[in-house]
Amino acid sequence: MEDQYLPFFITEDLYLLDEIIPESVKETPTAPVVEEEVETHEESVVEEPPATIAPPIVHELAIWSPPLTAQDKELLVKILAAINEDFKKAKLMEGINAYEPHYQKLLCFGYQKELELKLGTTVEFYQPTKVADRQILVSAAPADLHTDKNEKGRLWTALQEMFLK
Repeated sequence: MEDQYLPFFITEDLYLLDEIIPESVKETPTAPVVEEEVETHEESVVEEPPATIAPPIVHELAIWSPPLTAQDKELLVKILAAINEDFKKAKLMEGINAYEPHYQKLLCFGYQKELELKLGTTVEFYQPTKVADRQILVSAAPADLHTDKNEKGRLWTALQEMFLK
């Protein structure tokens, strides 16, 4: 190192360091870096194939209705038999929160406004309606049909149009 370019106090300090540090330390070669082999115990992980999500079952006929009494069920069984449909084969959705959109045909009893909100379109009472390749018919609730012959007649006419033509 050339002292002429360093200020006096730095060169003086370097000379003092030279006197303090023994020669053996100054010229100690750097130790070679030794890489250790680290044993790893990797467990074999068996990757499972991603779970396949089965498509929902699309029911040929669904019925969305308030909870049914025994008398309500009896009425629906008779109505469906008159249009050659089996009540036991239909997907029954009882209660306001039971709606599922997986059907080809829907008979909706008593939930017109709720159905309109779910579909995003208006659906008239006793008017078979096609929405996105599905047929829908809205009626009064079964409890209301027991006492109103006019409502039963309107339902019967709409059912014939939807199922028997």
